[in-house]
Amino acid sequence: MKRPPTVTVVILLIASITFAKKTCGDESSPSRPNILFIVSDDHGWGDLPSNWDKTEVQLPTLEALASKGVRFPNYHTVPLCGPSRACIFTGQFSTENGMWRGPGQQSLGSPGYRGIKRDVKMLSEHLSEAGYQTGAFGKWHMGEHDGEVPNDRGFDEFRGFLKGAHPYWITEARSKFMHNREPDRTSKGHATELFTGWAEKFIRENAAKDDPFFCYLAYNAVHGPLRVDKSKPASAPEAWVNKALDRGVSFLRSDYVAILEHMDHNIGRLIDLLDELNVAENTLIVFVSDNGGCTMEENAAGGRFPGNNGPLTGGKATTYQGGLNVPLLMNWKGRLPAGMVSGDQVMHCDIFATLLDAARIPVPQMNGKNPVRGMSLMSHMLSAGKETIPERTMIFELWGNIGLRKGDHKLWSQIGREHSPNWAALVAELRQTDLALFDLGKDVAEKTDLRTELPDVYTSLKTELIDHLSNINTEYPGGGSLKVLNKENSKPPKTTTTPTTKRRSQEQFFKSRDRDGDGAITLDEFIGNPEGRNVPALTKRFKNMDSNGDGKLHLDELNEQTK
Repeated sequence: MKRPPTVTVVILLIASITFAKKTCGDESSPSRPNILFIVSDDHGWGDLPSNWDKTEVQLPTLEALASKGVRFPNYHTVPLCGPSRACIFTGQFSTENGMWRGPGQQSLGSPGYRGIKRDVKMLSEHLSEAGYQTGAFGKWHMGEHDGEVPNDRGFDEFRGFLKGAHPYWITEARSKFMHNREPDRTSKGHATELFTGWAEKFIRENAAKDDPFFCYLAYNAVHGPLRVDKSKPASAPEAWVNKALDRGVSFLRSDYVAILEHMDHNIGRLIDLLDELNVAENTLIVFVSDNGGCTMEENAAGGRFPGNNGPLTGGKATTYQGGLNVPLLMNWKGRLPAGMVSGDQVMHCDIFATLLDAARIPVPQMNGKNPVRGMSLMSHMLSAGKETIPERTMIFELWGNIGLRKGDHKLWSQIGREHSPNWAALVAELRQTDLALFDLGKDVAEKTDLRTELPDVYTSLKTELIDHLSNINTEYPGGGSLKVLNKENSKPPKTTTTPTTKRRSQEQFFKSRDRDGDGAITLDEFIGNPEGRNVPALTKRFKNMDSNGDGKLHLDELNEQTK
């Protein structure tokens, strides 16, 4: 029977309201929430009290966010600062987005270059293009070359430092802080308090505007330097250290505990601010640690500090669970269910997808020339877990430390750091290496290798790992590719006497030398890495080829040499 037009309109209206409720909580939700995204540094899984009740750390602000929001005790990340942040901001594995290790000093296109690929669009760029007011405060550690700094990657304002570590006490003589693109020589005080103050100012300025804000607050707490020797000063304010000592925290842990508790107190300032400004109900808060804690039992990257990863083996810079499994909380007052604890397995790439989804931005299938691996957690949270996260393969790599998890099964090995990021060489090594297989559902400490007991599971997971590493697109736009730049794989181009092949060879040469992709080669680009090269002869050759004397080589000038 044919429905009257009015009935059809009513049905469509009900459907649209249902969709709005599913995605926002109810039909009155604004279309784009503010986002306060907070990242702690080297904060282990066991030092969030609701994860591990044996910790001495007291974090009332974070515990309140967890009890009134959603906690993910099964969240996974890459075990190093730079790569973990890159995965969060790109939605991709570190093997794919170009940040396979922390960012290096090499320029784009140089051998061993480490940095987010220029054709990969970052979370901040998506949000900025969608109309968000964007501010980044604290630690960046996702590149410091032109094209890599926060103001080049979607942020309207940046105050903080670009590298991986910084002292907590800031003076004019002891600061590498930046304000946007310029050195900041005037800020003084404790880094945690400065970062919080700048974030507070940004939120106050933007809360009343029509456009939503994205405030990215990346503390260096609880990264070193930390005091573990009585002859050295503490990194935390003295009052916070004394609070820890007075209740029986050991000296060894006192500075570490104080830094975390001081950070928690400062986060509380911002939570109170959202209530004061009446924007809490339209602000999604995300808190996450970048990677596992450094422990005294292992010589982990970033120093040996008394972090607590609970019952997990390993820590920062290892792909054991202690390096991968860290705190993650999400809170959206009146929208997300209160007190939800998700047992589903989630990962760094999901934050990218979740924040885009919350901001009503379509999650892309590709980012650059590799897939987006993250999926939005919004529906999972809004359904109070009834909509589950499908089982996925999660792959983590750092310096030849390999971790692959699918369901409760995890494949692990330490192949050796000499192969990264030469994925072809890593695959060759993997093929002849016996990896360990753990059942994390029964063995969270990763003690019992089940490789010989579960041969089918082992073979299947190893095949997935090799397939992934064999099919990564390694191209850096404007700078060649890691496969070409890697010495083991590099071969000089073949030459023939045919004019067409000569032209093609010059085009290949031009593309490989034009590091920044601007259509011209400078003298520095022409010479490349000067080590072991005849720089005077190359300079003379460059000047001879530079027919118009403008200090740059264009493709037609190269082709002129072959005629």
